[in-house]
Amino acid sequence: MNFENAMEYINSFSHTGAKITDLSRIKKLLNLLGNPQDKLKFVHIAGTNGKGSVLEYCSNAFIKAGYKTGQFTSPYILTYCDRIRINSINIPENKVAEICEIVKQSVDDSPYSQFEITFAIALLYFRSETCDIIFLEAGIGGILDATNIIKPPLASVITSISLDHVQLLGDTVEKIAMQKAGIIKENSPVIASYDNKESVIKILSDTAEKTHSNLIVPDKNQIQIINMNLSGTEFEYKGSNYRLKMCGKHQITNALTSIETLNILKKYGFDIPQNCIYDALAETSVGSRIEIFDGNPIIIIDGGHNMAGVDSLIETLRFSGKNNFVGLVGMVNGKAHEYAVRRFSEIFRHVFCAEGFIENNTPAKHLAELFQQNGCTTECYEYKTAYKKAVEYAKKHSEVLVVCGSLYLSSDIKSDFLS
Repeated sequence: MNFENAMEYINSFSHTGAKITDLSRIKKLLNLLGNPQDKLKFVHIAGTNGKGSVLEYCSNAFIKAGYKTGQFTSPYILTYCDRIRINSINIPENKVAEICEIVKQSVDDSPYSQFEITFAIALLYFRSETCDIIFLEAGIGGILDATNIIKPPLASVITSISLDHVQLLGDTVEKIAMQKAGIIKENSPVIASYDNKESVIKILSDTAEKTHSNLIVPDKNQIQIINMNLSGTEFEYKGSNYRLKMCGKHQITNALTSIETLNILKKYGFDIPQNCIYDALAETSVGSRIEIFDGNPIIIIDGGHNMAGVDSLIETLRFSGKNNFVGLVGMVNGKAHEYAVRRFSEIFRHVFCAEGFIENNTPAKHLAELFQQNGCTTECYEYKTAYKKAVEYAKKHSEVLVVCGSLYLSSDIKSDFLS
């Protein structure tokens, strides 16, 4: 089996597999593979927004401290392999092929999902490479997410919770919080982002109490913002100064969650010098999370697609020191189109509406109609043409180009034009 064969095999499974009501399917698969998860140490991360940033901050601190660090994220940003990494290096394609063959030989005829197959490949890879620790990002939800098959982790992390995947997780943040809280396990500390609603913190606190777990929430009263613009963010927390390469107030939230998580992990005997934490925060960047490409024009790429993600982008642009923005917007069916368009219209005067970047994208004409209702002028194109025309427009009018609305759009733009 080569890499192309492996991808054909993985893609032969559906995105979600058959509907599940428990974890018996992933349990059966991992039993067939010798339960590799039982030989690994995890930090399990769930939430709506911020998971990727917290994972990168924490894992980069461990990498700088000399630990062999596994990283599992979803979805991928540029290539399939970037969702399975060790020390920030993608799993080699030949390893995907080799391990996929092992999985294929063990799999029965159950209706597995692509995510479950990928997760199994990742676990076998991390075990074969004897990783010291794995930072494991949940897929969707928590209770019924395949990653929740692991035994109690070193720590569970719950980042910011907001409305997303409501058809699967529930139509209120409290219902979604119940799903996310499902990763909290017996006698395993929990770190929760401080920007969660009180009702969400109450759910997490009650779950932690039932599982005899300690809940840690960063103290927002000990934060002092020093500087915040497109060049990064500086703040003070508990008397120490930190600088972030990534911009936006929401990144302070993610950084504090990471700092408290790393402090907990030190108690397990991991030697994480403070300078490794400082450097990790100062150097970490996450693709398509308000990612800035300097040039003519300046281009900002952001994959935020739910209401909280859109709010974070708008807030960051308002505090960026820039005033003129043009939008290249594409969205996926099922997302909060009207809300996103209304917020984007506060920043953009002219919008290029894009389609063709994924099969279930929202038609560009539909987005254009919504933007026009909110006072924006629009143009509609296939995404590659839209990008080229948006760049020309931004240059001509000396504006910053913001590519947003979908992680799939941002990934394709990066892969096709900016990599």
